[in-house]
Amino acid sequence: MLKTTSRRLISSQASRALRRAPVNKTPAQVLQPVGQTPYPLPTSSRGVERRRLDDMHHGIARYLKRLTYAPLENPTRILELGSGTGAWSVEAAETFPSAEVIAADMSPLPETLNMPPNLTFRQMNFLDPFAFHPASFDVVHMRFVMIHLPNPDDYIHRLASLLRPGGWLLLEDVNHTLLDANRPIGPGVQALYRGYREYMHEQGVDPEVGAQLKNMLERSKEFSEVNEIVIPCYMNPRSTKDPALQDLGEILKYSIDGVYVGIMEKVGPAGGITPEILRGWRREVNDPERDLRIDMHLTWSKKL
Repeated sequence: MLKTTSRRLISSQASRALRRAPVNKTPAQVLQPVGQTPYPLPTSSRGVERRRLDDMHHGIARYLKRLTYAPLENPTRILELGSGTGAWSVEAAETFPSAEVIAADMSPLPETLNMPPNLTFRQMNFLDPFAFHPASFDVVHMRFVMIHLPNPDDYIHRLASLLRPGGWLLLEDVNHTLLDANRPIGPGVQALYRGYREYMHEQGVDPEVGAQLKNMLERSKEFSEVNEIVIPCYMNPRSTKDPALQDLGEILKYSIDGVYVGIMEKVGPAGGITPEILRGWRREVNDPERDLRIDMHLTWSKKL
């Protein structure tokens, strides 16, 4: 666990990085999508993207002060789909050293990652058939992945098929809609949302899937219980007196900005986000008079 001074340092660094991050990339730096997976961001777990993913994981971990809200009891096999830099998988492997933990993603884990002996990696496209036996896991975890998958209702059935009876499905995602408690969102955020949502809908995915997770899980009839907690992530630290929420909001603001930069770099104008639009977004999310937030939805569901 990081000390308070370290948490504040990371948040301060993230905020400064958001304000000064370049937005004038050249066409030579535009990357092409990988395969047919509608993932709009750079798929490398190195460099800037690795720092973004790691900072986001550690910010959430500091807030939760636990691996998950699910009451896990000595799981023997854990799967994380969308492992990114492997931070959550490493924490799971260290929390349950007797369990076999599998991290799966489109891109390999960082070569410098210190992997516990009970952690292994599988490279895979999540739209392909799973290379796992049905009912072979006690825990399946996905964070910020459902927002990039088409037909999320159908995908929940696929995930449920991997779980043993009594196993836990942990789905965590954002409702990618900024809300302002004081007034309507400004023209900068509106312009960015128009391009972002149009691009995501063209990929057949829903940027607001986080708010629908609980209903989708209940509709699936695959689970004996479905639980949810909604965490408000404030863009303005003045919006809350809770230091943990202030820290989480700063990290998520920095991470979300990285998402938009990543889309702009990967797909160029087709992503609907230009440098001018990004600068307008940054002006408004850093406006101390605004009360902007984005909601993060954490669910944990027990397999029938």
